[in-house]
Amino acid sequence: MSHFDIEFAAVTDIGKIREKNEDNVLISSDLALGIVADGMGGHSAGEVASNIAVSVLAETVRKINEGRLKIPDTFLPKLDFPERKMLMAANLANMAIYSTAQSSSVYKMMGTTMTGVVFSNDNAIAVHVGDSRLYLFREGKIVQITTDHSLANEQVRRGLLTRAEADRSKIQNVLTRAMGIKKDIEFDLLKFPIKVGDVMLLCSDGLYKGLHESDMSQILQEGKNLSLVRLCKQLVRTSNDKDGQDNISAVLIKILPAKPLSFKQKIKRFFDFKKNV
Repeated sequence: MSHFDIEFAAVTDIGKIREKNEDNVLISSDLALGIVADGMGGHSAGEVASNIAVSVLAETVRKINEGRLKIPDTFLPKLDFPERKMLMAANLANMAIYSTAQSSSVYKMMGTTMTGVVFSNDNAIAVHVGDSRLYLFREGKIVQITTDHSLANEQVRRGLLTRAEADRSKIQNVLTRAMGIKKDIEFDLLKFPIKVGDVMLLCSDGLYKGLHESDMSQILQEGKNLSLVRLCKQLVRTSNDKDGQDNISAVLIKILPAKPLSFKQKIKRFFDFKKNV
């Protein structure tokens, strides 16, 4: 059972030059879930892909939580329940995008990145594909938790580009992995312990194109007494002012001390816990 309260905020902005916003964000307090997806493809295909990604992921998590959908026993049995739930939901979302892409020539080349995080007991569990990111801001320091699935990052890993060169590179937007392109794709699964005071930032690449990690850290540090929504807006606005060449999306999640539960809430939480073990 969780020993925390979790606060969520989300902001998405079209940026300065794009004609439409192909990013989608979703936050759900009752599912303890936050998601960012950055779509790509001609026409409105990117928008459609990112919308399917966030809605199918969230809907599947909800169905599994409510017992309306069962995870097959054969599906990654060595992982624990929340990890299996997130990966199953991500796989179903990918298949939904892939089948939509196959069904119409308009959507043929569509795909999307996705970074989603759910909270269970004292851990954060994230699924990730593409170059949207999850950062953890803890005790004044910011750390990128996810790894970009991009050609530029691949070249950094192989020592062919420095991180700074990769950020300016023309291949920065070329993804090596994304949802919707193939029937089966590999998601990164990340699990880490959380503590009171942690702030997590999920964002599309539009945000970090305009903000270095030091800028993010400074905004989060100086704005720690602001409401989470205002802080989220400030991150997006600052990135837009500095760059704005892409859609910009951010989800902020703050880990707070648990409020005392009523007797009724304790009973409900106990039975929810028993159901999910």
